[in-house]
Amino acid sequence: MDDEDSAEQQAPVIGVSSCRVPTCPPWLQAAIADIEQRVRALAVDDAATEHSFAERAENYFEKRPQLVALLTDLHHRYLCLADRYAQSLLQLQSKHHHAAAAAASSDCCCSSDVDSDAGSSLSFQQQQQQHPSSSSSNDDPELVVAELVVAWVERDILADEAERRRAEAARKIELQGSLVEVLESERLVLLGENARLGFRASAAEEEAAAAAAELGYTRRRAAEMARLVVKLREDHRVCMLGRKIEALQAQVYGLELRNRECYGAMAKWEADRKAGAAEIQRLRAENRRLAEEAATARRKGKGKGSGGGGWWWSRVRMAAEWTPCAPATAATVRKVGQQMKGKDGKYYGGGGGGCFCI
Repeated sequence: MDDEDSAEQQAPVIGVSSCRVPTCPPWLQAAIADIEQRVRALAVDDAATEHSFAERAENYFEKRPQLVALLTDLHHRYLCLADRYAQSLLQLQSKHHHAAAAAASSDCCCSSDVDSDAGSSLSFQQQQQQHPSSSSSNDDPELVVAELVVAWVERDILADEAERRRAEAARKIELQGSLVEVLESERLVLLGENARLGFRASAAEEEAAAAAAELGYTRRRAAEMARLVVKLREDHRVCMLGRKIEALQAQVYGLELRNRECYGAMAKWEADRKAGAAEIQRLRAENRRLAEEAATARRKGKGKGSGGGGWWWSRVRMAAEWTPCAPATAATVRKVGQQMKGKDGKYYGGGGGGCFCI
């Protein structure tokens, strides 16, 4: 597309440069200079084959109206030149024919508007058709040639107009197609980017859900571990307390055993003490009885004479042989009682001495 535009823009420049001769009128040189200036302003760099979307948009929205205005101006100037050429031919033929001169004068009046479009050529054709009687009456071959030239010029003008419109439509279609392609490519890129972002968003959501689930599981496990630690501490504390309780129970059991033993020993000692006290009381009573018997015997001995004195002295000797009494126990008292008590119920002293408490 850029090559065609450059070719179309370079073609009129070459033609204009070739027309710059001293024979060209000033108005034609001014028009050629204006066209050259406008073509140079719209010059396109052929080396740049690739354009970005911004450059294409700039070409479409800024340079396209300038190109359309330039082509419209060229079309108007081309029609004007064609009218002038036809008028010049008619003026040359009017020297030989009066009817052709009248047609040429009317043709000059209708072509005075330089900025008009293809209507000028059509109006000239209509004016030529308004006088068929005058042109056909003379049957001048030069007039026929002029009419043929005018028809040929009009055909070329219409063909150029159709070609220009076709080229402009093709260029518009191509520009719009390229713009549609660019927009489609941009849409595809955006769709791909949107799909990629959607995939990343879904992946991020899945990762977030997995992280949330893992976090919840970790929290539950941490709570369970905390409960287990508290339970272990409580179990350890209970175990230590149980051990202490068992140790205290063992100590209490030992103390109870010792208490029972002490209580049994004290009870035994109390029983022995009571038995000893009873034995002592019995011995005291026995001693009193013996003392009374001795006193009675002594009184009887005094009454009978010296016949019973030997027995009394034997008892005194036996009493003298006894040692002073030690702290009496039930065993010693029982032993002394057994030594002093004979088979006949009477108490006699043994040969080894003993204790005699009063």
